[in-house]
Amino acid sequence: MRPLLVFLSLLIIPMSVYARPATLGDGYLGTRGSQIVDSHGQPVRIAAIGWNGADGRGNVPQGLDSVSLRHTVQQMAAAGFNTVRIPFSDRMFSGYPAYDAIDRLRNPDLIGLNALEVLDKVVRAAGAVGLRVILDHHNNEGGPAPLRLGGRQLNGLWFDRGAGSTGEDSGVGSGNPGGVTAEIFQAHWVALARRYANNPTVIGFDLHNEPAAGPKGNGINWGKGGPTDLQAMCTTVGTAIQAVNPDVLIICEGYQDFASGYPEGDLRGVATKPVVLPVPNKVVYSVHEFPTEISHFTPASGAAAIRRMNRAWGYLITEDIAPVFVGEMGSSMLTAESAAWAKTMVEYLNGTAPEGIRLARWQVPVSAGWWVWGDLTGEMPQGVLRGGWEPWMNKFRPEQKAVWSQLQFDAQAKPIESATR
Repeated sequence: MRPLLVFLSLLIIPMSVYARPATLGDGYLGTRGSQIVDSHGQPVRIAAIGWNGADGRGNVPQGLDSVSLRHTVQQMAAAGFNTVRIPFSDRMFSGYPAYDAIDRLRNPDLIGLNALEVLDKVVRAAGAVGLRVILDHHNNEGGPAPLRLGGRQLNGLWFDRGAGSTGEDSGVGSGNPGGVTAEIFQAHWVALARRYANNPTVIGFDLHNEPAAGPKGNGINWGKGGPTDLQAMCTTVGTAIQAVNPDVLIICEGYQDFASGYPEGDLRGVATKPVVLPVPNKVVYSVHEFPTEISHFTPASGAAAIRRMNRAWGYLITEDIAPVFVGEMGSSMLTAESAAWAKTMVEYLNGTAPEGIRLARWQVPVSAGWWVWGDLTGEMPQGVLRGGWEPWMNKFRPEQKAVWSQLQFDAQAKPIESATR
């Protein structure tokens, strides 16, 4: 079979199930067993799109130099996403947008605002079109250029280990001095929680992006104690957040451990040491799943990948313990390898993969966030748009849409086969 035909055959992912995307209603979300539920207790599926930029030196979501805020959130909603996940860095709390990060003609109401005030506008615009917002602490010090993404915190932790350091304790290549202590990290989260209290557009706080076991050893662990205990951080910071904002979901990522074979984040420890908060039914665990072209880890598809996901986090769904949100997954979708990854992931998240998770009839598939919004030609992944950012100029990249459109679900819709009988 020719390579192109192989690619296309892998990309055709059978899905006999759910049809329409939907908003998440008007109230806050909670949890019940392995399900995320709405304010009425009905299971829902978060279908998010990641929107980077505020995690870098731009201090605001990327693309506002090329498209109006109103137009781009309208397009996100029209594409079927019901949530936008917005990464940020701690520099957002003391910074202004980069001088060229916002177009004066397209976004005149954003000019002169500081980074937090721009975030307020983004939240308001998202809510106006029915989108919900998840805020994600991506790194401490920001990224390497005005409009570039910030990347993962290089030391693998949520705080800087040495004031003034610019090496491991920084965003990718930021060159900014590292001075964000664990206390500052927590204080910033509490400030955001207070800022968006009683604002149900903001449904979740992803406490820290891609915590990771450092290549030189950083002591990160789950529930074993010490300043690098991730489970303890989620408990302490989550408790502090709930003291001022008891309504949001607290999203806790497992730590990535490539050496041990868990690139997505190891959540095995949750079985014996879950995150327990004063306000119950608000904890969602999270992992990131990428193909080899991005993660540089194999296998990323097939039976071996399914067995790894079962161990790392899938058991939380199968045993109805807690919800999992795949906060980032994405690919430019230009190779047979990425098509095989997509087939595995869509089937796994939707509960149809051989030997994967299984869902009861009343349960909805696993929530996920596609990475990443915008026309990012030349990057990996490229972003879902092509031909620019303006809605009347661009189109969705069909290879990506073929995947993320299968991760959108309306909990009120009937299965396709039932609805058409």
